[in-house]
Amino acid sequence: MYKQHPLSLAYLTVFGCPPVENVRIAAACGYDLVSLRLIAPHGLELAHPIVGNQKLIREINAAASDTGMSFYDGEVFTLLPETDIKTWLPVIETAGEFAMPVMQITCEDPDLSRAADNLGRIADTAAQYGIKMAIEFMRWRSTANIHDASRLASATGRNNVGLLIDALHLSRSGGSPADVASLPKGQALYLQLCDAPAEQPADNAGCIAEARTARMFPGDGGLWLKDLMAALPADVVISVETPHKGDAALSFMQRAEGGMAATRRFLDEIST
Repeated sequence: MYKQHPLSLAYLTVFGCPPVENVRIAAACGYDLVSLRLIAPHGLELAHPIVGNQKLIREINAAASDTGMSFYDGEVFTLLPETDIKTWLPVIETAGEFAMPVMQITCEDPDLSRAADNLGRIADTAAQYGIKMAIEFMRWRSTANIHDASRLASATGRNNVGLLIDALHLSRSGGSPADVASLPKGQALYLQLCDAPAEQPADNAGCIAEARTARMFPGDGGLWLKDLMAALPADVVISVETPHKGDAALSFMQRAEGGMAATRRFLDEIST
């Protein structure tokens, strides 16, 4: 914990890192929590499949026990019009084995009623494991901005559905700290923190590339991060998500160390 904030190592910061090593690196760098990718975003493949691999699950949990590390969020469901929620049950069960309190979900279903029904049903299953569902909005998805995500969360009628606030996606989808401050109480579940130039990429392809490989360390760009922090709870969990262009030359450890150092520096700066 740093400046009241539990700090979690986001999966993208060490993209491609084997999960046992991921856990040990998070602990070595001083993170309180760690993320794991349990299911690939729609259209992508997993580098290291975990669900169904009981040997690997035991090894991951053993690494967490050895290092005192806890898990935070699991990535990432993609809600499609044709989604069969039953196929997601093993993922929820695995998140339960790791005692993860949060699973991420994005939405590619333009039908709000259908999406809310499906999300509500998976949230009911997740609730049995003490898991909350965090909607991540992105400008290129059906649930594109903070208003779309808030409507979807509210439409489920479940109290374990809320929003993941990603600073980059908030900016690129036209949102602001004021929009975060206006959310219903408790709907903002946690923050993925990074920075970026104030100027937007020209198109969605540019936004996707920026999000996956060209973020900046907090405090190094032009986003309104201080105002965003003020709009969130004083003890909000911060997931450090800082994949950037220089990663190819760095080890997984160096990537995690860089994100941690920059986040601590940023938190020091805004508290003075």
